[in-house]
Amino acid sequence: MYIIKRLIPIGILLLLFNLTSQAQKIEFEKVSARKFQSLILKDNNHLLIDVSRTIDHLEGHIPGAIFAETSEKLFSILDTIPISRPILIYCKYGKRSQKASWLIAEKYPHKVFALKEGIENWKARGFNVTNTANSLKVRLTK
Repeated sequence: MYIIKRLIPIGILLLLFNLTSQAQKIEFEKVSARKFQSLILKDNNHLLIDVSRTIDHLEGHIPGAIFAETSEKLFSILDTIPISRPILIYCKYGKRSQKASWLIAEKYPHKVFALKEGIENWKARGFNVTNTANSLKVRLTK
């Protein structure tokens, strides 16, 4: 009985340690429009992904963004890129990109940056948007 009483707290500590280390692996950073722009300009190795709905994407998106409306499309893109590429992700208001960031962080070891308050905040700050179909082309080099 004494041994069991000693092992239970150790087992609980090991379980908590494991859960804590799992939680630490699931990370992404929500960043301001200004910081998001600086990340785009700073690193040509990033992957810029728009997870907006189709109608929102057609209204305007950040130049060079890859459109991934569904999680299946998002994962098919992520399955083909090196883990060293940081992911910059956004949507119209920031909710879909936050959910997508959690999904990415759970499945992939990429560094993920989500645009706070989405492209609406981006546009309000005067940053460039486009509505061309060029973003539908996937550039998977590097």
